[in-house]
Amino acid sequence: MCSLGRYDIPNKQKQSNFKVDLVNSNIAVFGSAMSGKTNFLKLLINCLHKRSNIYNEQIFILDFGGALRDYKDMPLVSAYFDNTSEEYVKRVFVILESILKQNIKDLGSYNFSVGRKNNLPHTTFIIDNLNAFIGENRYSAYHEKFGRICRDGRSRGISVVFTASDTKGISNYLLSFEQKIALNFAPDKCSEIFGSKVESLGNIQGRGYANVTERPDDIIGTFNLNAPYEVQILKCSDINDEDSVFMRKLKEKFAYDESSFEYRKQVQKYKTFPQELLFEDFVNLRQPLDATDRVLSSNNVEVGLDYVEFKPINVDFSDSRVVAIYGKKEFGKTNLLRLLLQNLKNNKKNSRFVFFDDGRKQLKVFYDEFSETFDCDYISEYEQIPINFVNGRMKKRKLSPMQQFYKILHEKYMSLYNDYDNDLLYQIYGIDDIDFTVEDLPRGADKADGTPTVFVIQSKSIYLNTKMNSDFIHYFLQELIDVADENDYIFIFTDVKKITDAEVNALFNSTLKTVFLLDNIAEFASERGSKTVFGDMDQKNLKEEYAKCEIGDGYFYNVEADLLKKAKFIKTE
Repeated sequence: MCSLGRYDIPNKQKQSNFKVDLVNSNIAVFGSAMSGKTNFLKLLINCLHKRSNIYNEQIFILDFGGALRDYKDMPLVSAYFDNTSEEYVKRVFVILESILKQNIKDLGSYNFSVGRKNNLPHTTFIIDNLNAFIGENRYSAYHEKFGRICRDGRSRGISVVFTASDTKGISNYLLSFEQKIALNFAPDKCSEIFGSKVESLGNIQGRGYANVTERPDDIIGTFNLNAPYEVQILKCSDINDEDSVFMRKLKEKFAYDESSFEYRKQVQKYKTFPQELLFEDFVNLRQPLDATDRVLSSNNVEVGLDYVEFKPINVDFSDSRVVAIYGKKEFGKTNLLRLLLQNLKNNKKNSRFVFFDDGRKQLKVFYDEFSETFDCDYISEYEQIPINFVNGRMKKRKLSPMQQFYKILHEKYMSLYNDYDNDLLYQIYGIDDIDFTVEDLPRGADKADGTPTVFVIQSKSIYLNTKMNSDFIHYFLQELIDVADENDYIFIFTDVKKITDAEVNALFNSTLKTVFLLDNIAEFASERGSKTVFGDMDQKNLKEEYAKCEIGDGYFYNVEADLLKKAKFIKTE
């Protein structure tokens, strides 16, 4: 029980303490602007800190009004989420449903008030401004979840407390709320809440009407618990007043550390991301890997944190030789590529880099940077390229970007020559000219002797459905992957496009080890990405499981482990 004010009992001509029972009741608080709704929530949170500890209480706050932000660091507040990201709204319901499921399992056939001997902590779920949650279409998928927690949670250790400025759209939930409070609220609206008429009390903060859930001890005879009684809510202590009695006792009770500005005694904290995850934020927020997590090699690259456990998102290039990046324009693909390359630059001191760009020339900045230190090739447009023949002669030919790429592959990584069909090489080297013969054609490199190389492939050309273009994925990529471990090859496809040839598309999907998506996954899987590795995922489950992405959000998919995680990626600039 929390005592939060006083209420009048007119027919007994007396006042009594107004108490709310959070173990057996949900609480609905209605009121006009500046009526004292937020003060009520603050008072309730303060009261919970007075009477509870880290073993028997945890508080979750979903703040649509922004007035409870100062409470996020309070020792019993396990999570404070605002509405800056839909992911936070989804996340709080995922956490609460998990708690509800576990409580049902632990309590068995007992109600929470009876089964507290099991030492289960009580959970208080606070929503400030329920009207915003009900009124926005993007939250409609969570309305049913909210109703289920209101209905099933109260007997299983989860109490819901909300504030609202209007009854519109809320009446269906009120059946699950034993405690109802209306502060400085219109009399006709109060009648909707309590089912009986009330008089206007004037514009006095904290003054209003409430039913009661506990019969006063000193009342004899009939007492109507459900009638609306005039109530006055107390003024809460200001937690920003460090010298107040409340704050001094709070710091003593929960062992506040003045050096770290943290409570040594506090419940498990669920963290939130800043709008942009800078590297210093990554370091401060990252959680350690468990002993059961796979041991990572020196080729490991950290690119962000997962949204649930705040553990690092890793790409281990010793295992993931082929990485693909899908995503919307200006949604962070270049930022993610920069993260990968910056780490590879530090880890691959003896590697070459091949940048296969297109007309957008988005890889040029990387080539300019890396070519100062590494042996690099850069391809982006038609160019006059020197052609060297076996007989020592040389000439220049204007080659397409795809032909330039194949020439590099042939001369440095694997021979494209065969005894049957060399049309591709003929087109590149121009041996149909009268001065040259097939014998002058370079036989190409031995694929077993390749130099460690990072291939960064941005060009749209390789996804086109022509024989020359599709041959790379269909044949040459497969051969290079066969020796990728021995030769230390890494392939990064930076902006993957749709592949119309079904066989080539299937081959490409089968080569991928790690895939990043910077887009809303449910929409992508059902539309643009229906033929990608995401296309076979259950679209309904994806929509229910993951909220829409904000800038800097995305997905990490370990194809072999079938492990999908939503992530916040480190911002590099």
